[in-house]
Amino acid sequence: MKSIAKERINADLYRALSTILMTKANHSGLRGATILRTELSADGSVCDVFVNDNLSAFQQATGFFRSEVAKLVKLRRIPRLVFIQDKGQDNADRVNELLAQLARGKK
Repeated sequence: MKSIAKERINADLYRALSTILMTKANHSGLRGATILRTELSADGSVCDVFVNDNLSAFQQATGFFRSEVAKLVKLRRIPRLVFIQDKGQDNADRVNELLAQLARGKK
């Protein structure tokens, strides 16, 4: 798949998933959750969806999200959605906490 087409599809998938999460996902476990980014595989068959919280709720709703994406994104074949918890922010918070502890210890 060409890079420009892949990036366009990736952006369309991100927009669609975010819209679905905000407007149609009524599962209580998804309240307050955020889709951080999407990464489409080279062949376009799999889309990794990075979320900040509630991974199990997203995994339970995979079929719902895929069927709703099919309504919003015009693709011949909708990629398989794989939800992954992104721990980047948690790691950054932990580093900041450790740095703050070091700074307090030097005073």
